Amino acid sequence: MLFGVILVSYRKKLADNANITRTLNRKANKIATKRMKNAGKLMAAGKQNEFYDEVLRALWGYTSDKLSIPVSRLSKDNIESELKNRGAADDLTQDFLKVLDQCEYARYAPGDPLEAMDKVYTSAVEVISKMEDIIKH
Repeated sequence: MLFGVILVSYRKKLADNANITRTLNRKANKIATKRMKNAGKLMAAGKQNEFYDEVLRALWGYTSDKLSIPVSRLSKDNIESELKNRGAADDLTQDFLKVLDQCEYARYAPGDPLEAMDKVYTSAVEVISKMEDIIKH
């Protein structure tokens, strides 16, 4: 009996993992969280360029996996239209695009790098959290 239960659960897991899109969608938040933790470590170490690269990878990777947009088609316009198609509020879409812009701008702008990194980090975590609540599969 126990062997039968294990066999059925193993086959179900194999079937779930065979669908790559669904697997990426399911693991998108976990991967983004891991990247944001790494970005936090880079921020604490004062590695500004690496920090912004990691935050951008977290944001772009999360949206690519969660919205099932191939990396080759990943752009702000495609993300905006896909979020609208999924029923996300306009303010969420604008918040996401704003975080991307902040990250790109803060990387090259003069000013206090730690304050800018902290602001970008906080905004990125908030927008990923909001998107996770809205876009669930």
